[in-house]
Formats: sequence, C-alpha cells, structure tokens
Amino acid sequence: MDPVVIVGGGTAGCIVARTLADLTGVPLVLVEPGPRTDDDAPRFMDGLSDAVMWPGLDYPQARALGGGSAVNGMILSGEEPGWLKGLTRQARPEEAGPLGTALLRSGGRLSRLWWNNGRWNPARAVLHLEEEGRMEIVRGTVGELVVDGARVPEVVVDGRAVRCSHVVLCCGAVLTPLLLRASGVRGSTGEGLQNHPTVTFTVDRPEGVAGRFDATTVLDIDSDGAVGLAVGFERAHAGDSGHGLVTVSLMNPRSRGAVADRVEFALLDDPWDAAAMERLTGTAEKVLARAGLTVREVSDPHPVSHPTSSCASVVDGRGMLHSLTNVTVADASVLPGVPPETPAASVTISALRIARLLGEELA
Repeated sequence: MDPVVIVGGGTAGCIVARTLADLTGVPLVLVEPGPRTDDDAPRFMDGLSDAVMWPGLDYPQARALGGGSAVNGMILSGEEPGWLKGLTRQARPEEAGPLGTALLRSGGRLSRLWWNNGRWNPARAVLHLEEEGRMEIVRGTVGELVVDGARVPEVVVDGRAVRCSHVVLCCGAVLTPLLLRASGVRGSTGEGLQNHPTVTFTVDRPEGVAGRFDATTVLDIDSDGAVGLAVGFERAHAGDSGHGLVTVSLMNPRSRGAVADRVEFALLDDPWDAAAMERLTGTAEKVLARAGLTVREVSDPHPVSHPTSSCASVVDGRGMLHSLTNVTVADASVLPGVPPETPAASVTISALRIARLLGEELA
C-alpha cells in the first residue's frame, strides 16, 4: 500500500502523524525540510535564534520539526483546553524578569506556559514513531503535488517522485495555498487570509535579574470592542539584554488578505481595524509610561506568525479539498478566522479533529 504523505512537520503535521499512527496501520511518510531544534531552552530568544526561519516571508515562520511549537514564546494566552491539561502550567511571579514584573504592576497577568519548563514540541512524538519504524521522516521540500484527474498519486520531494495513497497538507496558511497553486489547484485557494496585526515597542529594559523565561506576562487591552493583547519579552533578541520588547496585537481583526502570486495580508485594510489598532497602541503607550518603561522605538503594524484561514473556503468539514478526492488540509489555513488568542491551541484542536476523522476512514 502506498503511504499517507504528510507535508509539513510543524504543530499540525506532527499531531496528524501521531494520531494516524495510533488509529491506523497505514504506512506514513512525514516530509519536513527543517531540523529539530533545542526545545529544552527555557528562554524564547535562545530557542528562536537556533531556529531556521523560512526565507522570503515578511514575518517569522519556523522551518523546523515541531514548527512554531518548537520555537515559540511558550505562552498560551487563552484558556487551557481540557485535553491539554498537564501540558501547561501557570507562570510564577518569581520567574518573571523586570520587564514582566513592571507589566504585572500595571495590570498585567501571568500567562500559562507550555510543557512545564520548556516548549510543548509535538516533534518529540514523531521522533518516537521514526525510532519505532512506524513512520518515515523525509528531510526535504515538496515542490508540487502531481494531479491526475481528481487524485494525487504522488508528490515531488526535491525533484523525486514519492507515491502516496493520501496527502495531508500541514504547511501553514501561507505555504499550503502556495503549494496548491504551484500544483495547479486554484479557484478560491488562498482567499480569506487573516493575521493579528501587531505593533512592537522597543523599550529600555529595567535593571534586575533576567528571569527564568523571556515571556511570562501578558496584558489584556480592550477599547470599544477591540480586543488587544500585549506580551512582554525580556530581551529584544538573544544578543541584546539591554532592551526588551512589548508587542501589542489586535486579536479580533476584520481585515482579510490573500495568498496568490504574492502574499497580501491586507493588515488594517478594514477602517475598523485601523481605528482599533490606533486606540490599542495609544492605550499601550500609557500603560508603558505608567510602568516606568522608556520607549525607544515603535514599529509600524506588521504581521506575526499567526496566519490562518487561507483554505477555509476550499475544504469541507473534514478538511478534504473539494476538488481532489485524496487531499486533506489540517493546518491553520482551515480555521474560519484567526482566533482571539495565540493560535497554537486552536491549531492543535483542529488538527487532532481532522486527523481522527481521517483515521477512522483509513482504519
């Protein structure tokens, strides 16, 4: 039997692989170009500096086994899903650095952290599958899906054809529609792209012990229906401990872009979004001043690594592409909209649901 080929070993891809291995006996191939990163590093900037980011994108996107979960800031801004209990815990005040402590004094709250003292990296599970001989991990990049009528009988990995019985696309909300377009699948593919527009404040970092984690504290900002989230980072990057970052994101945007010949996030195209982002930025400036943080630089609104929804209109409720009978999409691109919190939990839940449905069909 030809294998099920899972394209992309990020958060969604690893969850799909693990679930299909548990539910079925079909051969599995996971294609991922990135390496495994040091997900035990408790500080976000250290883990991020080790990650290989996708070239040519105007926002940070992990290119590593485990994806964003392997290199992210470890915070979960929303509520912990019931089935993830034990994989997160509440940060403690003594683990915050001086920037996080300043935000706590100004109305911030401690976030939940993934995987106790590190990241929740689903790559750990698929590496076990590889070691046990239950799945093959191919280090490479899928250039196209070979379409024959309404099916995909093979995918092309670095110029080499790999036979498949089914394909599960888990490349993310930008790379999945780009791959589909490169394979001749167009229609509404790529439409509906969303992200959290974000403004970054670079601040002088207060004196004090660095803290165990780079990010422990978030601040909820609401303004006339706009839902904002501020996240404090103790360092501007791995080599800069003199400055910190505070990102302010609009969590309920209305604007939508598209992935076509180029990626257009269309951030703040909706006038409501533009006005909301201006209000949130103004509120954040007042909070930072109240916290005693000196702002050195304020960025223009920019996209972050939270893109979603670019394939929601071309799949059914099981994640199956309308136009092909053996292609499923299970990543952030199938979410109906960008969630009002950091999207790791939403992506995880959606990928698990789609993988279970597919597993029942293949079993």
